Amino acid sequence: MSQCPVCGGEEDIVAHTCRVKPYQGKTMRGHQCRSCGLIRYPENLGNYVKIIARQSSEAELRELRNANDERPGREFYMAEMGMEIVSKHNASVSFFGSGLNTDHLWLKRKYPEVQTKLVDLENMQEAENFETIAEATPSDVVIASEVIEHFTEPVAHFESLLRLLKDDGILICSSNIYDGSNIALHQYPFVPGHVAYWTPLSLIKVAADHGCFVDFRTPEVGLTRGGPRKKYIIFYKRTETLFRMSNYFG
Repeated sequence: MSQCPVCGGEEDIVAHTCRVKPYQGKTMRGHQCRSCGLIRYPENLGNYVKIIARQSSEAELRELRNANDERPGREFYMAEMGMEIVSKHNASVSFFGSGLNTDHLWLKRKYPEVQTKLVDLENMQEAENFETIAEATPSDVVIASEVIEHFTEPVAHFESLLRLLKDDGILICSSNIYDGSNIALHQYPFVPGHVAYWTPLSLIKVAADHGCFVDFRTPEVGLTRGGPRKKYIIFYKRTETLFRMSNYFG
């Protein structure tokens, strides 16, 4: 029997078949931890970027959440929220795994004093402010929108992400969180490239092991098209940041 890479608990081999469109009938085998609940779907890896391009529903969702020429997207508002929480309008802001999304340009237009950084596997935008993941420098605000569900190596990849967080900074991720309900009725884990379906407990364990606290908030999109499992997952190291965050959401 295999062990969970996050908490070391025993994993069961599971199989789930989607009962809702657009992935109705798709079956995936995976590993589900008996302790923290993390579900891993290694077989769902594939070349998800090319597959998603052929999936109209997923492509449409990306268009809705990413920036375009007329308006900023979700990462812009996540970054603006982070800057307000840490009370730094001249903050350094890292966009982790943004790919071709241009929300960093919108942020720079509104806040010229902000230092923006694109952190990814490759420089897809040929940007001057690009940093490779291995050489990326810490920031006041780190944004990882729809990224952590692609972590094939949950602990190692989270270490690369959390390394970018300054001691007094904030990391804001967005992803769907597994709530223990019937996976056959969920779309999210069946999306090509989604190899990790995180639970609150598994993310609490990751945070604790790396000297962080973690909080979960439901964004506006979670009340509409994103569905009830869509969450902002917020990591921070200092209790001062907790109080600032409580004040912001309060």
